[in-house]
This record gives sequence, C-alpha cells and structure tokens, in this order.
Amino acid sequence: MADASWLSLLPPVVAIVLAIATGRVYISLTLGVLSGAALLATGQPDSTGTLVWVLATIEIFVRSLWQSVTDFYHLQVLAFSLLLGAMVGVLESGGAIPALLQRIAQRVRSRRGAQLLISCSGLAIFFDDYANTLMIGGAFRSTADRYRISRARLAYLVDSTAAPVAGLALVSTWVATEISYLQEGLQQSGWPDTDRTFEIFVASVPYRFYPILAIVMVMWTSISGREYGPMASQRPHRLPETPDDEFDVGCSGATNGLMVLLAAVLPVVLCVAAVLATLIQTGWPQEPFPSSMSGLQRVGTIIGGGDSYLALVVGGGVGLVSAWIGAAVIKMWPLRRVGQGALVGAGQMLPAMLVLWLAWALSGMTSTDQLNTSGYLSSMLSDTMDVRWLPTVTFLLAGVVAFSTGTSWGTMAILTPIVVALAIRMSGLANDGDVDLAEHPIFLATFGSVLAGAIFGDHCSPISDTTVLSSRASGCDHMVHVRTQMPYAITVGVVCVLVGTLPVAVGWSPWICLSAGACLLIGWVRWLGRPMDQDGVVD
Repeated sequence: MADASWLSLLPPVVAIVLAIATGRVYISLTLGVLSGAALLATGQPDSTGTLVWVLATIEIFVRSLWQSVTDFYHLQVLAFSLLLGAMVGVLESGGAIPALLQRIAQRVRSRRGAQLLISCSGLAIFFDDYANTLMIGGAFRSTADRYRISRARLAYLVDSTAAPVAGLALVSTWVATEISYLQEGLQQSGWPDTDRTFEIFVASVPYRFYPILAIVMVMWTSISGREYGPMASQRPHRLPETPDDEFDVGCSGATNGLMVLLAAVLPVVLCVAAVLATLIQTGWPQEPFPSSMSGLQRVGTIIGGGDSYLALVVGGGVGLVSAWIGAAVIKMWPLRRVGQGALVGAGQMLPAMLVLWLAWALSGMTSTDQLNTSGYLSSMLSDTMDVRWLPTVTFLLAGVVAFSTGTSWGTMAILTPIVVALAIRMSGLANDGDVDLAEHPIFLATFGSVLAGAIFGDHCSPISDTTVLSSRASGCDHMVHVRTQMPYAITVGVVCVLVGTLPVAVGWSPWICLSAGACLLIGWVRWLGRPMDQDGVVD
C-alpha cells in the first residue's frame, strides 16, 4: 500500500486506545495486529467474499506473527533477554548482591549518608529495573528506619533510579529491546543503513532528558536533605523490634567479604566486557583508519560496525555463567535454589518478550511496503506541525500513554517504530546514506523522547508495575508512594520540556540543556524544599 490513507492509522490507534481503555497491553497489541491484517486482506485483489476475506485475514495475521518471531535478529534479542534475566535471577537467589548491600549499609553513619548509599546502589544495579527495585527496596528498609528516612522517601529513591538507569545503561534488559524497536522504525522508513543501530542508540543517550534529570533530582535531594510537597510531611517508619526486614546473610558460610564482592560485581563487569569485546571484534574495519580520523570517530566507527545483537547475546551468556560460578564459590545457598532463581529470572522476562513479539508484528503491519503509516502521518503533519515540535509532542504523548497503561515497555513497543520513521520523513532526510542519523539532533531527541516520556508517565501512574513493585519492596503504602513521588516527577518533566526538548530542537547542545536543567532543579529544591533534621522531621 504505497498510497497510504487514514486507514493506515487504524492498527496503532486501536492498540493505543484499547491499551488506555483496558490497561491490557497484550490484548491491545494483538487486536492492533489483527486490524492491520484485516486491512491488508481487504487490499488483496482476490479477497472477494466474506469467507475469503476472513481466511486471508487469519493467514496474514499468523504469517506476520511467525515472521516476527523467526527473524534471526529478533531471536537474538529474545535470547539476550532470557540470558540476562537468568543472570539477574542467579545474582538475586545466590545472595551475593543482597549480602554486599548489607555489608555496605553497616558503614553508614548519617541520614544523608544513608540516602546517598541507597541512591548510588540504585545506580549501580543498572542491568534490570525489576531487580534494582526488589533488591534495593528489600535490602535498605531497616537502614531507612534506622536513619529516620520515611518509607515514602525510600520508595521514591528506589523507583526514580530503577527505570532511569536501566533505560540509560548500554548493557541492560532494556537495551536490546530499544535497539530492536529503533531498527524496526528505520526499516519502516526504508532507511538503507540499519546496521548502526547501537551507535545511534548511544548517540541518543544525552537526549534522554527525563531519566538523566530524574537521577539528578534524586541525588540533589539526597545531598541537600531537602524535601517538598507531600513528601516533606511523611514520618519515618518505627524502628523494627526484630530484624525481619534484613536479608538473611548469616545463613551460610559466606564470611569472606572479598568473595562476596567478587560474586556480586564480577558477573556484571564480565558481561559488559564481553559486550564491548564482541563489538570491537565484529566492528573492527578491514582497512586501516584514515590518519585524519580522531580517536572518538574511530570508536564510533568500530561500535557502529559491530554486531550489537551478537555482542549482547555473548555478554548475557558470559554474565550468566560467571554469576553461577560466583554463587557456587560463596555457597550462600544450595545450587538447586540458584538454578530455580535462574529459571525465575528468565521467566520474569517472558511478559516483556511477548510484548516484543506483538510489537514486531504491529511494526511490520505499518511498514512502508505494507500500510505505510509513517508515510501518511508525515504527509498529514508536515503541513500542520513544524518538525521542531516533534520531540516535545513525542515526550508528552509517550507520557500520556505510559500513565494510562502503566507500562513503559508497552508504550515503547507501540510508539517507537512509528515515531522513528516519522522523524526521518518529517525531517526530510534522504535515504541515500549520506545523512548520519547519529549526528542529527531532532531525530535523536525524538527517539530519546519515547523512552523518556514512557518513564515519566510510569513514575506518575498509580497502575505502573514498577511503581507497585517499588512501594511493595520498600514497605510503603502504594498510593502514598504515588502521591509523594508525583510532584518530583512532574517537576522534572516540566523542566525537561522547558530546557530540554524545546531548546534542543532549535539547535541547543543537549549538554547545555542538561546543565541548565540540573541548575533549575537545584534552584527549585533550594527555594521550595524544606530541610529535614536527623529525625526525618522538617527542621
């Protein structure tokens, strides 16, 4: 369907509207794919008659799902998701990371130090937001009580570092998904060079204003000891009479602090190292570098030419094996329990993998050689909206969808491929390969705004899975967590638009935007925030 019509909008609109109305992402995506199959069946010349049309719709629907799940690159994404999920499960069930967190917590001496420890620990566990939430919240409940930090504050520290750091990290359970959606969008637009998706992903990181500035807000409020809004009126949890909130780190022979440290840190380090080594090995050019090429350009050339999917699979495998070896060495729990943890960790990735599968099928339906949704949107919007508004509109739309559905992954699945293709078309970028998308600010800001807006909406949503997990892991009432976190999230979201997506679209450097945003947040907290004393009460 080269000549796209308004009907090409039907599949993504069906998915978005149903997701918002029902909160059921799987059913919404499935019906979106089914509506696309029905449209494609209608366009076939031999689809006369109701029965023939129904059979053609079913055939296109099944074929689309089959092609999506059997694509070689898609299989690598699924393999990485399972491997990294299993690695996270081993690290959790093996006990190394909880034990390490407890050992570090024993060295804290003040309320400010406790908040900084919790925040930095949240940044350190960058490979998965669920693991981050459950481990940090569970490990530091008693530490928060001891240093008079309210459970609402603990839930905020946990929630506002988990998804942001996982979404920014170059090796996490998010990265393969984001790269895959980016590639789907490039293919939709007919872009010739789809092998540099990892380089484009890396280049988009500074344009992800919300997750970066959300982390800045967490760190500054921890350092300054100031709080505002409903958060300032929250009282600390009473000190526990029994250490029920502590992880039981004394139930094994893991008394060697160095071994616990190695078992917790080494798998993650080896995973990242394996990814980088594979990228270098597969991306190193056959010809020598030109003498005029700078060191940074050479790094970009190597990463851009590397096989990012293979690198992630290799890294996930190395991380899983090393985590298993570490669990066997420290012997905190029986290996049988560690094996069960690996299965549980891999199983936790299955819902996300199902979203991926359906999103790939939906993206295939809306591609240039099918319904050509981005082509129709581009022709419709190019006459009514300046392309410089696209990053801001994308950020706000992603925020609304994520707030309404409670899932950042579902939001990215629905929006990313279409928005990527739309940004290319509305920017008038030629498909001749002369344009470097990794250096195009509006494209990078638009792509980055999908994830940023999705996390922003997640942080404000009372039905978000990470919001629920954060409150549960921290021992905080769920709606109290939502009410106390929302003012901070909205503050960061407004700053992201005012000094982020709007200025960067007219030529500002993202680094200047981030610096200005950080200064605004620091000033806002300084002006509005009230200092808290060592007992967690307004001073």
